[in-house]
Amino acid sequence: MNISAVMARKRFGELLNRVILTDEEITIERSGKEVAKLTKINIPAKNTNKQGKLDFRKSRGLGKDVWSDIDVDEYIAQERSEWI
Repeated sequence: MNISAVMARKRFGELLNRVILTDEEITIERSGKEVAKLTKINIPAKNTNKQGKLDFRKSRGLGKDVWSDIDVDEYIAQERSEWI
């Protein structure tokens, strides 16, 4: 199933239920381009492996370069235009 980012935002809870209950994969599109997938993950019952744990204290600054090439005002205007 493909759905727009705006509709995904409005119906996120419903989409999560579909993914959880039916194992459906949902593709989210923005401006007609596929940008993300919502899929069910299989989590082991109990994680006894300490290597698998995340330490979010080490994640500071990750992704800061993602916004460096984006005109923030243009991005916000585009997002707002999709709300209507």
